[in-house]
Amino acid sequence: MNPRPRVIAIGGLAAGLAMMTLPAAAAPVASAHQGRMVNAVVVVRPGVHLPLSVAGGHVRAVFSRVGSELVRAPLGSLMKLAGDPRVAGVTPDRSGTVSGLKGKNDEAKDKTKSVFASERLGGDAGGDKTGAGVNVAMLDTGLSDTPALNRASGRVTDGVDVSQLAAGGDAQTSGKFTDGFGHGTFLASLIAGGKVPGSGGHALGVAPAARVVVVKVANDEGQTTLSEVLAGMDWVAAHARAPDGTQMIQVLNVALAVERPTAPAYGADPLTAAVEQVRAAGVLVVAASGNVAGEVGDPGLDPQAATIGAADLSNGKPSVAPFSGSGVVAGVQKPDLVASGVHVLGLLAPDSSIAQQNPQGWQDNGLFRGSGTSEATAVASGVAAAYFSDHPDATPAQAKAALRDAANGDVRDPRAGAGLLSMATKGNGPRSGDSTNSGENTFDANSWQANAWQPGFDWVSLLASSWSASSWSASSWSASSWSASSWSASSWSASSWSASSWSASSWSASSWSASSWSGATWSASSWSSATWSASSWSSYGWGDA
Repeated sequence: MNPRPRVIAIGGLAAGLAMMTLPAAAAPVASAHQGRMVNAVVVVRPGVHLPLSVAGGHVRAVFSRVGSELVRAPLGSLMKLAGDPRVAGVTPDRSGTVSGLKGKNDEAKDKTKSVFASERLGGDAGGDKTGAGVNVAMLDTGLSDTPALNRASGRVTDGVDVSQLAAGGDAQTSGKFTDGFGHGTFLASLIAGGKVPGSGGHALGVAPAARVVVVKVANDEGQTTLSEVLAGMDWVAAHARAPDGTQMIQVLNVALAVERPTAPAYGADPLTAAVEQVRAAGVLVVAASGNVAGEVGDPGLDPQAATIGAADLSNGKPSVAPFSGSGVVAGVQKPDLVASGVHVLGLLAPDSSIAQQNPQGWQDNGLFRGSGTSEATAVASGVAAAYFSDHPDATPAQAKAALRDAANGDVRDPRAGAGLLSMATKGNGPRSGDSTNSGENTFDANSWQANAWQPGFDWVSLLASSWSASSWSASSWSASSWSASSWSASSWSASSWSASSWSASSWSASSWSASSWSGATWSASSWSSATWSASSWSSYGWGDA
């Protein structure tokens, strides 16, 4: 099958993570290629302890909480490893670059009304105390200080920077993880930004009292890899709770979407597995539906994620934005709901790439305007922070249900899921959620299994176009790389981040039990090597056809 270009979208500010176009399928792998050293992500079955050795190669990084590792090994060894009964699948460590999407979100041509993140949410959206006591991890390009949200305020914590791993660097757990690109800074202002000159007394963020935890997975050029995204999710899962069980991170904002083929080709893969492990750690994953109409991006396609589409509130009656992704994923309607995602006002550093390349985004009031499902996701993460602030003992399923319960009928469109997000009642957040309204009761385990990341790697073609021999350093990660120094003493003690939080025991079979699917069955067989092997590469891979 001849591939066509696909995109991984970090939606918002008209930004996307563009993947390379792969060449047409090649002949079976020749023996000359068997010894070639390549980089790959290995996903293991539940209960398998990491690291998992590879003949003739070595493990460069272990992501034990999400059940995967990055290896560098001969091609032939990786092909054999895919048939190992301990292995759920093997996939190339694919790379991508954040870039602008032109046309559908062109802020220069559209002079319609700009909106604040809290618009039409009601309740205490944008209130000074909204989101107090809640930590929102943001998987993105970092965060630079702005008048709306900065480190001096105590509402930003630098968690980890894994954005240089693919270039041979190490994970950083100390210092300021700034944002040369601008995407993460803008979204953070929509989650927790305060009042600034030009905002007319409005807070830029939905939950200005919340704290943003910076998890930088893309570098200042907007470049990232599959392994870096998994590394970020792994860090969140490992740091979600203190050793005494106290929930430290309540929300993970993932404004990143891998665009896959249209339904029904949605199923288990490394990113959805990571989403489920993060949720098992007590964190609500709020993910973008993606910026391609009629498709749902990955990992937002995971039934356990709170998937957010974009609504247009800038032209009178609210409507679903034409670019907002949607679809049915293994029997589950996505997105779960829509939130404001068109012409939303926020702030980013003037010297960031997005600001420099899109000067038309600046408005007369000194704020920047952006559109995309990323903005909608940030708005929803702010509402989730408000909910957890009022319900600190709530589970992710309850929080997800609360967001769905709080959606109203202002947007009647199948692409809107439960509807347009609101705060519903006076107070710091939505009403307490009924976990039975998580939207997951229609989950079709057979469909999910049938479309797990699919039979068939075309390894030879992939080698030529997408695998860099120089990526990643020789060193692998250890538990000690996540030191407590990256967290201020005023927020958590050093004991919260002990090496024990990175033990292999955290990847247990129980966390993948069928009970997490409200009675639906989803066994390890859905990741069987027979259906997700290295023998060939289907159109459902990264940079797919």
